[in-house]
Amino acid sequence: MKVETENQQAELRDQALAERIASLLDEQASNIDARIASKLNYASQQALANMASPSSGMVISQNGVIKLFGNYWHQHRLLVTLMMCGLGLLALLAMQNIANQEDAEKGDAYLLASDLPPEVYSNEGFGTWLSENTQQ
Repeated sequence: MKVETENQQAELRDQALAERIASLLDEQASNIDARIASKLNYASQQALANMASPSSGMVISQNGVIKLFGNYWHQHRLLVTLMMCGLGLLALLAMQNIANQEDAEKGDAYLLASDLPPEVYSNEGFGTWLSENTQQ
């Protein structure tokens, strides 16, 4: 009970303060020069226009979620195009990896099927012999 009464009194004080501020502003508004009034009107229109269309990349929506990249999330064609490009790049990288793996498998199969044992290919002298014989 006591808390509710205090809350009501605080609301009444806030309301009275707001009414007092509004009355002071109204009194001062009647004494404003026409040039200043036109500048204030123009600034007010500009502020309202900026509020209607946010220009920054980060906007806080009404439910408090931060939207990065502004209105790009509503441009579905752009997002689908970017996702398809990304998937194509991933597919290309996967195909290159598969092709390289097949080449390595062929090389291993050649080494195992050849007449020479695999230890010969790791011998330092074999590399020298091979380079001398291929130059001729």
